[in-house]
Amino acid sequence: MSGETTDTVTVMARTMSALGRLTSRSRIRQELGSRNAKLSPTDLWLVDRVNEFGPARMSELATWQSVDRSTMTAQVGKLEKLGLVQRAPDPQDRRAIVVSVTASGQRLHEESRAAACAAFDSMLGDWTERERRQLSESLAHLVDSLEKLLSARPEDHSTER
Repeated sequence: MSGETTDTVTVMARTMSALGRLTSRSRIRQELGSRNAKLSPTDLWLVDRVNEFGPARMSELATWQSVDRSTMTAQVGKLEKLGLVQRAPDPQDRRAIVVSVTASGQRLHEESRAAACAAFDSMLGDWTERERRQLSESLAHLVDSLEKLLSARPEDHSTER
């Protein structure tokens, strides 16, 4: 690696570490739409996923979340008790369970998304539209790269939390 590449990678590593630290703070999570104290960020991610992509099998959600099925069953059970998702037999294979979002879950998704958009709009208020677009495109590219990395490496789901 060249010196310039090494410097860039070092800055990226430091930045990702800082993002992880900052986004784990409750105040930031609240600003970005997680105002419900009963819900973890993982709960919100799951409601968002099912809302955006439609009903999904429990096994698909467990794979997406990188957890085992028993962990997903517990998480979906919690969200079901809160009235945010519902479970039903898969019409294609009655042995499988499909999770879908309820009207309450959809409202939560919309409120969380609106709060996150308002927070980002405020945080990036002095950024140009070009800077915002570049950041958005770069972050989407990063997410795609991270998803590919995770899907390419089988892992021991029992160690994930």
